[in-house]
Amino acid sequence: MWLYAERGRPRSDAHANSLSIDRRLDRMTPESAPCHEPETVEGRPRLLAVSGVAPWPVRGGFSLRAAHLLEGLAVDWDVSLIVCESTDPTLAAWPAPNRHEITTVSLAARWSPVPSSPDGFALLRKAVEEAIARRQPDAALLFNGSEFLAFDRRDFPPAVADRIDCGALERFRYIRRSRYLRPLKTIAETVAEARYERRLVRELNHTTVVGEDDAKVLRRVSGRDSIHVIHNGVHALDGPAFEEESGYPTVAFTGTLSYYANVDAVRYFVREVWPSVRARVEGARLVVAGRTPSKKVLALEDSPGVEIRPDVSDMREVLRESWVAVAPMRCGAGVKNKVLEAWAVGRPAVLLPRAANGLIFEEPASDLVAATPAEFGDRVVRLLQDAELRHRHGAAAQDQVRRRQTWARSAEALSDLLRTVARERFTSRDPIRTPV
Repeated sequence: MWLYAERGRPRSDAHANSLSIDRRLDRMTPESAPCHEPETVEGRPRLLAVSGVAPWPVRGGFSLRAAHLLEGLAVDWDVSLIVCESTDPTLAAWPAPNRHEITTVSLAARWSPVPSSPDGFALLRKAVEEAIARRQPDAALLFNGSEFLAFDRRDFPPAVADRIDCGALERFRYIRRSRYLRPLKTIAETVAEARYERRLVRELNHTTVVGEDDAKVLRRVSGRDSIHVIHNGVHALDGPAFEEESGYPTVAFTGTLSYYANVDAVRYFVREVWPSVRARVEGARLVVAGRTPSKKVLALEDSPGVEIRPDVSDMREVLRESWVAVAPMRCGAGVKNKVLEAWAVGRPAVLLPRAANGLIFEEPASDLVAATPAEFGDRVVRLLQDAELRHRHGAAAQDQVRRRQTWARSAEALSDLLRTVARERFTSRDPIRTPV
């Protein structure tokens, strides 16, 4: 299947200073010294991309990142995408007129960030081999879970792994957050993910993640400095539209409501913070909106002032109606897109420190990070009671993401990294099979 993309785009003069990306390209090993410029088709380098999850339609954080990065890369690269489940490429925002190839492969195994049985990926390996032989890509982009395709392969194109977040960190936090001793299976899965991530970092040229928390753990696990932070982006609206605020003091919590970290966060907020907010702000209501709410989330509607909105079609409508957004995250890893989405519509977000990973903070947004339930409640109440303060925070947050945290900037940073990788002589593979 063929899609179309536009050639060339203007670059921001402020890009190098405004985009927060952890660049360590000047610390490469001697074996990876530049050797040649990447070959091009119609002036564009060729990129092989592999994703286990369909980018389109966007259904979660993984597909959100993959879709926007691929759409941005398609401007500068001739892309061959191999995807392991049915996708709808007509939803892709590829500009015209240059063509890009998409191949769909059926898997016998269940896709996972840590691949299980290698026998279930025979068709995927075959599709990758055929694409390499036919297209001769200058670089490869392997999304979360497909990194194994480059293991023990000196003939594989120079590759970047977009790990997105550190799975070992997320699992470790889950174990620590639990009130009970986790089964040995969970601990074994954490060790297995750490070993897999150690190996992928050491075997591939470079690895990208969304936040510095994830990067620090991967550097420590792998003993390598080839991990880079490329933030998620967001599309900011033209203005904060404060006139669309609800007539009632409204707090919003958004996200996938079956994801354990979101379930934990919203239950914590309703139990530990919401009663004090309701006591001090008359008529305050909490709108909890998102896909596939769990039974524990649905049960929260019995709490005073709590409204559950499952499977809303456009989360921006919920956020524009709200006065304040919250991200009381206590576990999980990666970036909290709920904060970026609130900022994009001009709504301030109050959050716990764990939700700050992967976000770029400027004043006054940094003032809204709370360490305790009491601090969290105080910040929410102050914003609900002071419209001028609330609107000042919201406008500043929207301006910040428009300047510094857009998908175009993130895709440009990844494109720059891939171009650097394509120039490297790839002779420094380091297969690691020893336990962590």
